[in-house]
Amino acid sequence: MEGALVCMNVEVDCMNNRMPRKLSRRAFLGSTGKLALGVAAALSGTTGLFYYGAKTHKNEAEAEQRPGNIALLGSYEELSALTAMKMIHYEAEHVDAWYKKPLRGFVYVTTDAAGQILIISSACSHLGCTVEPATDAQRKKTKDLVLICPCHGAEFGKYGDTVSAFVNRGLDTYEPIIAGGGVYFDVMQPIQRNLTME
Repeated sequence: MEGALVCMNVEVDCMNNRMPRKLSRRAFLGSTGKLALGVAAALSGTTGLFYYGAKTHKNEAEAEQRPGNIALLGSYEELSALTAMKMIHYEAEHVDAWYKKPLRGFVYVTTDAAGQILIISSACSHLGCTVEPATDAQRKKTKDLVLICPCHGAEFGKYGDTVSAFVNRGLDTYEPIIAGGGVYFDVMQPIQRNLTME
């Protein structure tokens, strides 16, 4: 009868009426560790699958999105037809690792002599002040004057080139990016003009 009671309370091989063998502490910890690693591996595999599925779904939705430092200026049709300089405001975002900084400003857009879109920086090449359109009175004094720096009087022409001896470099430009019928530019990639020697 005693064997039957043991058989009901403890998992043993009742057919042979054997008692379970003793499990050492080392064997118990080893088995528990292997079980924990197996569970962790199984969970990480399913997490990876969920991540992969979410990422591919997200990539489809982000196909139309652009990096934060790329700013939209307008439609190609509108900007390629410009005959005079136009001030266009933009909003972008500079991302540096985990830090995001909003960028707001404006550029001047026109077409060059060959009819190509020309994006001109609003930062003076002398000390970085914001250049402004010249007044009629200022234009009468200086031939070909279109933009002027209010800080130190640097003068620039209709393509952002310098028209005075005060500065020896024209305004920086940006490479236009034409995609999907729009004109974009990389806010973080100004192109410096060559020095003019007089």
